[in-house]
Amino acid sequence: FGVALAAPSNDRGSPAMLTSFITAYLVFVAVAIAASIWAYTAMFGMAAAAWERGTTSFADGNAAFRLRAGAVLVACIGLFGVAIVAVILALPTLFVSLLALPLFTMYVMPAAVAGGRGGFEAIGESFRLVRRFFLPSLIACVVLYGISYGISLIGAIPIVPLELSVMPTTGQTTLHVPPISLIVLGGLGYIVTIVLSLAYTGFYAIAIVGMYRLLVAQPPLPASTPPAPFTSPPAAA
Repeated sequence: FGVALAAPSNDRGSPAMLTSFITAYLVFVAVAIAASIWAYTAMFGMAAAAWERGTTSFADGNAAFRLRAGAVLVACIGLFGVAIVAVILALPTLFVSLLALPLFTMYVMPAAVAGGRGGFEAIGESFRLVRRFFLPSLIACVVLYGISYGISLIGAIPIVPLELSVMPTTGQTTLHVPPISLIVLGGLGYIVTIVLSLAYTGFYAIAIVGMYRLLVAQPPLPASTPPAPFTSPPAAA
Protein backbone atom coordinates (compact mmCIF):
# COMPACT_ATOMS: atom_id res chain seq x y z
CA PHE A 1 0.00 0.00 0.00
CA GLY A 2 2.85 2.39 0.74
CA VAL A 3 4.08 2.23 -2.85
CA ALA A 4 0.66 3.17 -4.18
CA LEU A 5 0.20 6.07 -1.76
CA ALA A 6 3.69 7.44 -2.29
CA ALA A 7 3.34 7.63 -6.06
CA PRO A 8 2.59 10.96 -7.74
CA SER A 9 -1.08 11.71 -8.23
CA ASN A 10 -0.79 11.62 -12.04
CA ASP A 11 0.64 8.06 -11.90
CA ARG A 12 -1.90 6.55 -9.53
CA GLY A 13 -4.23 5.55 -12.33
CA SER A 14 -1.58 3.91 -14.50
CA PRO A 15 -1.70 0.16 -15.14
CA ALA A 16 1.61 -0.37 -13.32
CA MET A 17 0.36 1.42 -10.21
CA LEU A 18 -2.93 -0.49 -10.33
CA THR A 19 -0.99 -3.74 -10.59
CA SER A 20 1.17 -2.76 -7.62
CA PHE A 21 -1.91 -1.93 -5.57
CA ILE A 22 -3.63 -5.23 -6.39
CA THR A 23 -0.43 -7.15 -5.66
CA ALA A 24 0.00 -5.42 -2.31
CA TYR A 25 -3.64 -6.10 -1.43
CA LEU A 26 -3.36 -9.79 -2.34
CA VAL A 27 -0.17 -10.10 -0.27
CA PHE A 28 -1.96 -8.48 2.68
CA VAL A 29 -4.91 -10.86 2.33
CA ALA A 30 -2.60 -13.87 2.06
CA VAL A 31 -0.68 -12.84 5.18
CA ALA A 32 -3.94 -12.25 7.08
CA ILE A 33 -5.28 -15.67 6.07
CA ALA A 34 -2.03 -17.39 7.02
CA ALA A 35 -1.99 -15.64 10.40
CA SER A 36 -5.61 -16.61 11.06
CA ILE A 37 -4.97 -20.25 10.16
CA TRP A 38 -1.89 -20.30 12.39
CA ALA A 39 -3.84 -18.78 15.30
CA TYR A 40 -6.76 -21.22 15.02
CA THR A 41 -4.58 -24.28 14.45
CA ALA A 42 -2.18 -23.41 17.25
CA MET A 43 -5.00 -22.61 19.66
CA PHE A 44 -6.84 -25.90 19.13
CA GLY A 45 -3.56 -27.82 19.01
CA MET A 46 -2.59 -26.43 22.42
CA ALA A 47 -6.07 -27.23 23.74
CA ALA A 48 -5.73 -30.83 22.52
CA ALA A 49 -2.31 -31.12 24.18
CA ALA A 50 -3.75 -29.74 27.42
CA TRP A 51 -6.40 -32.46 27.44
CA GLU A 52 -3.90 -35.21 26.58
CA ARG A 53 -1.06 -34.29 28.96
CA GLY A 54 -2.56 -31.77 31.35
CA THR A 55 -0.11 -29.09 30.16
CA THR A 56 0.70 -27.30 26.92
CA SER A 57 3.06 -24.78 25.36
CA PHE A 58 3.53 -22.82 22.15
CA ALA A 59 5.58 -25.73 20.82
CA ASP A 60 2.37 -27.79 20.71
CA GLY A 61 0.68 -25.02 18.75
CA ASN A 62 3.52 -24.79 16.25
CA ALA A 63 3.57 -28.57 15.85
CA ALA A 64 -0.18 -28.60 15.20
CA PHE A 65 0.25 -25.87 12.60
CA ARG A 66 2.92 -27.83 10.75
CA LEU A 67 0.81 -30.99 10.72
CA ARG A 68 -2.76 -29.73 10.40
CA ALA A 69 -2.62 -26.34 8.65
CA GLY A 70 -3.66 -27.86 5.31
CA ALA A 71 -6.68 -29.57 6.81
CA VAL A 72 -7.70 -26.38 8.61
CA LEU A 73 -7.43 -24.40 5.37
CA VAL A 74 -9.64 -26.89 3.54
CA ALA A 75 -12.08 -26.86 6.47
CA CYS A 76 -12.26 -23.05 6.31
CA ILE A 77 -13.05 -23.23 2.59
CA GLY A 78 -15.76 -25.78 3.29
CA LEU A 79 -17.17 -23.65 6.12
CA PHE A 80 -17.34 -20.69 3.76
CA GLY A 81 -19.43 -22.76 1.37
CA VAL A 82 -21.69 -23.96 4.19
CA ALA A 83 -22.15 -20.36 5.34
CA ILE A 84 -23.19 -19.33 1.81
CA VAL A 85 -25.79 -22.10 1.77
CA ALA A 86 -27.06 -20.98 5.20
CA VAL A 87 -27.44 -17.41 3.94
CA ILE A 88 -29.32 -18.59 0.83
CA LEU A 89 -31.68 -20.64 3.02
CA ALA A 90 -32.14 -17.85 5.59
CA LEU A 91 -35.46 -16.53 4.25
CA PRO A 92 -37.03 -19.91 3.33
CA THR A 93 -36.18 -21.26 6.80
CA LEU A 94 -37.08 -18.05 8.66
CA PHE A 95 -33.38 -17.58 9.61
CA VAL A 96 -33.21 -20.98 11.29
CA SER A 97 -30.34 -21.89 9.00
CA LEU A 98 -28.26 -19.00 10.34
CA LEU A 99 -28.98 -20.05 13.92
CA ALA A 100 -28.08 -23.66 13.15
CA LEU A 101 -24.81 -22.76 11.41
CA PRO A 102 -22.64 -22.20 14.52
CA LEU A 103 -24.23 -25.20 16.24
CA PHE A 104 -23.64 -27.77 13.49
CA THR A 105 -20.11 -26.53 12.76
CA MET A 106 -18.91 -26.25 16.35
CA TYR A 107 -16.76 -29.41 16.17
CA VAL A 108 -15.08 -28.71 12.81
CA MET A 109 -11.85 -27.26 14.18
CA PRO A 110 -11.46 -29.86 16.95
CA ALA A 111 -12.02 -32.62 14.39
CA ALA A 112 -9.51 -31.11 11.94
CA VAL A 113 -6.81 -30.47 14.56
CA ALA A 114 -7.34 -32.79 17.53
CA GLY A 115 -9.10 -35.53 15.61
CA GLY A 116 -6.73 -35.58 12.64
CA ARG A 117 -9.59 -35.46 10.16
CA GLY A 118 -9.39 -33.96 6.70
CA GLY A 119 -11.03 -30.60 6.05
CA PHE A 120 -14.31 -31.78 4.52
CA GLU A 121 -14.28 -34.91 6.68
CA ALA A 122 -14.17 -32.68 9.77
CA ILE A 123 -17.26 -30.81 8.60
CA GLY A 124 -19.14 -34.05 8.07
CA GLU A 125 -18.11 -35.39 11.46
CA SER A 126 -19.26 -32.19 13.15
CA PHE A 127 -22.69 -32.52 11.57
CA ARG A 128 -22.91 -36.19 12.60
CA LEU A 129 -21.90 -35.49 16.20
CA VAL A 130 -24.44 -32.68 16.57
CA ARG A 131 -27.21 -34.83 15.12
CA ARG A 132 -26.38 -37.70 17.46
CA PHE A 133 -25.75 -35.58 20.57
CA PHE A 134 -28.02 -32.68 19.78
CA LEU A 135 -29.09 -31.62 23.28
CA PRO A 136 -25.60 -31.62 24.90
CA SER A 137 -24.20 -29.78 21.89
CA LEU A 138 -27.02 -27.22 21.97
CA ILE A 139 -26.51 -26.56 25.69
CA ALA A 140 -22.74 -26.17 25.25
CA CYS A 141 -23.20 -23.84 22.29
CA VAL A 142 -25.72 -21.64 24.11
CA VAL A 143 -23.56 -21.45 27.25
CA LEU A 144 -20.41 -20.55 25.32
CA TYR A 145 -22.10 -17.89 23.22
CA GLY A 146 -23.84 -16.56 26.33
CA ILE A 147 -20.46 -16.07 27.98
CA SER A 148 -19.20 -14.29 24.86
CA TYR A 149 -22.25 -12.01 24.87
CA GLY A 150 -21.74 -11.23 28.54
CA ILE A 151 -18.13 -10.21 27.88
CA SER A 152 -19.28 -7.86 25.11
CA LEU A 153 -21.74 -6.25 27.54
CA ILE A 154 -18.93 -5.62 30.02
CA GLY A 155 -17.17 -3.53 27.40
CA ALA A 156 -20.36 -1.77 26.26
CA ILE A 157 -21.61 -0.65 29.68
CA PRO A 158 -18.81 1.91 30.35
CA ILE A 159 -19.04 3.24 26.79
CA VAL A 160 -22.72 4.22 27.02
CA PRO A 161 -22.25 7.05 29.61
CA LEU A 162 -19.24 8.27 27.63
CA GLU A 163 -21.27 8.51 24.43
CA LEU A 164 -24.17 10.22 26.18
CA SER A 165 -21.86 12.82 27.70
CA VAL A 166 -20.58 13.77 24.24
CA MET A 167 -24.02 14.26 22.70
CA PRO A 168 -25.30 17.87 22.52
CA THR A 169 -28.14 18.80 24.81
CA THR A 170 -31.41 20.51 23.85
CA GLY A 171 -30.80 23.68 21.90
CA GLN A 172 -27.12 22.93 21.25
CA THR A 173 -25.44 21.74 18.08
CA THR A 174 -21.85 21.16 19.19
CA LEU A 175 -20.52 18.06 20.86
CA HIS A 176 -19.34 18.18 24.47
CA VAL A 177 -15.96 17.21 25.83
CA PRO A 178 -16.58 14.19 28.09
CA PRO A 179 -15.34 14.24 31.69
CA ILE A 180 -11.95 12.69 32.32
CA SER A 181 -13.51 10.15 34.70
CA LEU A 182 -15.77 8.79 31.94
CA ILE A 183 -12.87 8.62 29.48
CA VAL A 184 -10.80 6.66 31.99
CA LEU A 185 -13.77 4.41 32.79
CA GLY A 186 -14.39 3.73 29.10
CA GLY A 187 -10.71 2.96 28.50
CA LEU A 188 -10.59 0.58 31.45
CA GLY A 189 -13.73 -1.15 30.22
CA TYR A 190 -12.16 -1.56 26.79
CA ILE A 191 -8.96 -3.03 28.24
CA VAL A 192 -10.90 -5.38 30.50
CA THR A 193 -12.97 -6.53 27.53
CA ILE A 194 -9.83 -7.31 25.50
CA VAL A 195 -8.30 -9.31 28.37
CA LEU A 196 -11.53 -11.23 28.97
CA SER A 197 -11.95 -11.90 25.23
CA LEU A 198 -8.45 -13.37 24.99
CA ALA A 199 -9.08 -15.52 28.05
CA TYR A 200 -12.45 -16.61 26.65
CA THR A 201 -10.87 -17.61 23.34
CA GLY A 202 -8.58 -20.05 25.10
CA PHE A 203 -11.41 -21.30 27.31
CA TYR A 204 -13.61 -21.79 24.23
CA ALA A 205 -10.96 -23.92 22.51
CA ILE A 206 -10.40 -26.06 25.62
CA ALA A 207 -14.14 -26.53 26.18
CA ILE A 208 -14.92 -27.44 22.55
CA VAL A 209 -11.97 -29.83 22.26
CA GLY A 210 -12.96 -31.48 25.53
CA MET A 211 -16.55 -31.82 24.36
CA TYR A 212 -15.38 -33.27 21.05
CA ARG A 213 -13.13 -35.83 22.75
CA LEU A 214 -15.97 -36.85 25.06
CA LEU A 215 -18.48 -37.36 22.26
CA VAL A 216 -16.08 -39.16 19.93
CA ALA A 217 -15.20 -41.59 22.71
CA GLN A 218 -18.83 -42.68 23.02
CA PRO A 219 -19.53 -46.19 21.68
CA PRO A 220 -21.16 -46.26 18.26
CA LEU A 221 -24.84 -46.93 17.98
CA PRO A 222 -25.68 -50.61 17.55
CA ALA A 223 -26.50 -51.56 14.00
CA SER A 224 -30.17 -52.19 13.46
CA THR A 225 -31.01 -55.83 12.78
CA PRO A 226 -33.15 -56.25 9.68
CA PRO A 227 -36.41 -58.12 10.25
CA ALA A 228 -36.47 -61.79 9.39
CA PRO A 229 -37.99 -62.53 5.99
CA PHE A 230 -41.57 -63.68 6.05
CA THR A 231 -42.08 -67.32 5.23
CA SER A 232 -45.43 -68.77 4.58
CA PRO A 233 -46.46 -71.68 6.79
CA PRO A 234 -46.18 -75.14 5.23
CA ALA A 235 -49.25 -76.37 3.45
CA ALA A 236 -51.34 -78.91 5.28
CA ALA A 237 -51.06 -82.45 4.02
